[in-house]
Amino acid sequence: MNNHRIYHHRLSYEKPPEPGWKDIRNTTDVHSLYWIRSGEGEFHHEMNEVPLHVQAGSLFYLKPGFKLNMTSSTENPLCIRMLLFDAFDIPYEHLNWLKPVPVEELRIPFYKPYTLEQSDWLEAQFSRLWSMRGTDPHERQAEFQYVLSRLIQFMKDTDTSSDPYMKAFLQAKLWLETCYHQPIRLEELAKTYHISVSQLRKMFMKHVGISPKAYLNQIRNEQAKTMLLLTDEPMKAIADACGFADEFHFGKMFRVWNEISPVRFRTMNK
Repeated sequence: MNNHRIYHHRLSYEKPPEPGWKDIRNTTDVHSLYWIRSGEGEFHHEMNEVPLHVQAGSLFYLKPGFKLNMTSSTENPLCIRMLLFDAFDIPYEHLNWLKPVPVEELRIPFYKPYTLEQSDWLEAQFSRLWSMRGTDPHERQAEFQYVLSRLIQFMKDTDTSSDPYMKAFLQAKLWLETCYHQPIRLEELAKTYHISVSQLRKMFMKHVGISPKAYLNQIRNEQAKTMLLLTDEPMKAIADACGFADEFHFGKMFRVWNEISPVRFRTMNK
């Protein structure tokens, strides 16, 4: 049985940098991401009696039910972007989609400070989530699903280790996750990040469990399924957006991966 994970946007809002504000996490029945854009302060939470010092470039994940008290600095007030969403796994068994199952907790860090380069990337993702203003709710949901999936995957895999192999692996993995629509050869990817093809393949097998090519196919397949379910885009447009050479190749690979044609997949499940 396979699962397809869906994230549904509930609410986005920003806590402005007002000196010395205090607040609690009021909406606790959802998953939340708190991105610290600027400033500093203290967070009090149930896992530790000692307050956690918070500063710009940090990202928090709060699972449903998690309690949090926030206090902003007076001299350097916090500015926080808060993203609230629901998460569901949709089981797929014997060519049928089953009832969605709520995800109780995502396997991502509760708290992590990021480097300047990583923070720039994270800020760009949150800015993109904030700028979604399309008139078609299905298109907005498809884009939200895509950006948030990338963001969560980044949180799972980001490692500040100085190991050059790990750094090359993370960079190559992020490239596949963000540029999957572009043609790429494994040799070119390895050369770009100064690692051998064999070592890159070993890193993927160790940390992801599959080869780089299989991981790229997985990303393309999940994006294709999301677009089929949440948009009315024609097959050619989906093929282009997901990195397939043409509509025929897209249909052929989709049937190999899912044991069903993309047209039938859309008809049965949309």
